[in-house]
Formats: sequence, structure tokens, C-alpha cells
Amino acid sequence: MAVQSPKFGIIGCGNIARFHFEGLRKAGAEVVHVVDRREDVADRYVKEFGAKFSTDYRALLRNPEVSVVTILTSSQYHYPMAMEALAAGKDVVCEKTMMDCADEAEAVAKRAAETGQLFFTAYMKRFFPAAIKAKELVPRLGTLFSAQVRAYQQWGNYYDIEPGAAVSTMPLDNYGGAIIKCAGSHMIDMTLYLLGRPASVYAHVDYVPGTAFDRKATALLEYDCGLAVSLEAATHPLKRIGYERNSWDEFIQINGVNGRLELFTVKWDEPENNPALLIHYDNETETTTEHRFGCVNPFDVEMEYMVRCLQDRVQGSPSAVDGFNVDLVIESMVESSKRRAPLTFDWRGL
Repeated sequence: MAVQSPKFGIIGCGNIARFHFEGLRKAGAEVVHVVDRREDVADRYVKEFGAKFSTDYRALLRNPEVSVVTILTSSQYHYPMAMEALAAGKDVVCEKTMMDCADEAEAVAKRAAETGQLFFTAYMKRFFPAAIKAKELVPRLGTLFSAQVRAYQQWGNYYDIEPGAAVSTMPLDNYGGAIIKCAGSHMIDMTLYLLGRPASVYAHVDYVPGTAFDRKATALLEYDCGLAVSLEAATHPLKRIGYERNSWDEFIQINGVNGRLELFTVKWDEPENNPALLIHYDNETETTTEHRFGCVNPFDVEMEYMVRCLQDRVQGSPSAVDGFNVDLVIESMVESSKRRAPLTFDWRGL
């Protein structure tokens, strides 16, 4: 049986689009239709791939040549685009966060399962070689008893703000939230990827006074096995902290009775500067191994993997259910903070 090569239609040519286009180019994939509100922004990609151009995403959905729809718009538009793409019989690749709320995410995940179309949520940090190796090594840690997760990004000083001072609305307008959705979502996904779904959450979300701009979020994720995970996402003004000493401070540490894993990621849009680092301590041999892979752009690995899954008609991960998982954790963190009480997760049969 001949392998069917996926043909991509891309909706949105903003900042993150360049990584998708480049990854698809390196994977040898065809991009046949490109959509953006601004033709001048899309022009470079239209010319590079010899693709059609439209300002209306529905024109792309009507194009019989498109077999896969990649959604790279602000998350507020993801739900109608994803549902209409599935209804049109298209496979879908959707940037994070998958949806604006858990109800939307649940509906999309269930619809994808009903249609049998492939659906991928683009959490690219899973595709660092160090993250893949960490997943392989987690079972060697034995019984897990604690983990710490951090996502600190330098956005400036949002703490010493005068009452009534103007605060950027861009994260809220584009993503429906600030630090949790923009930074925390990736590390929430990484936590679920490595450790599975937690049973409950108790969280505190700190907002710029008088606004809906979340500048810091702290959560305790509890598992049925007794494992407790401390997770924090925060904006900060510190210029020289983190693994690369460039302000990007993102890591996950997992402790088990047989050892420890520490995973340090690198700045998302500059992965060519340094590789992500994985440190494995083995308690039996009392030795520590540093896994330093070559510099790899995880978007390239992600796109190659998704193209292969689409060719083979295999539903890989992160899937729509993985996207739902993150959206539910985010929503539950916010609700727990409002109630000042722990919440038990309802995974809704997904």
C-alpha cells in the first residue's frame, strides 16, 4: 500500500510559525495552502512552498488538496478552527494551549476520537533528546516521592507596580492568560508526560493587582501513590539566572528511592545555542551521569515525528487528550486559587 504524504494547510504566520514551516521543510513535507490576515506576513512562506494564499481560513478548509490543518493562531480562535477542520475530514496540528478552557478541549478531544482524524497538540519540549531520555529513565528511579518543576521567564518587574499602572494586555488577548498559559503550560505538559495524571491540585495564583494578569502561580499536584509535585511558573526581572544564565530558568527534578533526574531546558526560540541537559543520579552505583546531547531544535524533531505519524496513520503524542490534560490542569489551578481549596481532577473519561 502506497504511503500517502500529508499535505499541510497552515493557519497563522505569526512568530511561532517560522519554526513550524522550517521543521516541515526539513521533514520534506508539502505545504499547499497558507492563511493569514496579512498577505505581506505570509508572502515568504507562500513563495517558499509554492502554496496558495487566503485571508479566510475557511477557504483552506474547503481546499481538497489539504489533508492536515495546522493552527498557529491565538488560542482564542483554536476551538472553531479545530472543530471545523475535523468536520471537513482534516487531520489537525494545534499549537498550545490547545483550547481556551477545559470544556472546549474536552469537546475537541471527543470529536477527534469520533471522526478518527489524527490530532496533535504542539508541545515541542517533549522532543528535546534530553526529555526523551528522561522519559526512558524515570522507571529506573523506583518509587517516586517528590518532584519540583519550575518555569521562570524574564518579562520584567511585575511586582513593584504602582496602583493603576498600565499592564500589557497581549497575553490575555492572545492566550487568555499570562504566565500560566504562556510559560507554565509547557512544564505542566512535561510533568504529565513524565509522571502521568495527578489526582488533585492545590494552587495559589498571584495577579497584578486590579488586573487578570497572572504573574506567578504555585501549585501542589498530588498523586494517588503519595507523590507530591511542587510546580511554579513566574514572571521575573532577573537577567542572569537559569541554566544558561540568560534569565530562562526552567527545569524539572524528580526524586525516587533509586535516584534522581534533573532536566534543564533552554530558551525556546534559541535552541541552537545550547543543548538541554539531563542529569541522572543512580543511587545503587552512587554515580551521576550528565546526558549532553548535541544542539537540536525540538520543533524540527516534532515536525518530523508528526509527519511520520500522519504518513503511517498513527495517533502519536501529544494528542488532543494531552492538550485537554494541560488545559484542565490550568483551569483547575485557577479555580483552586479562587476557592482557596484543593480540587480533585475530573478527567472526564478521556
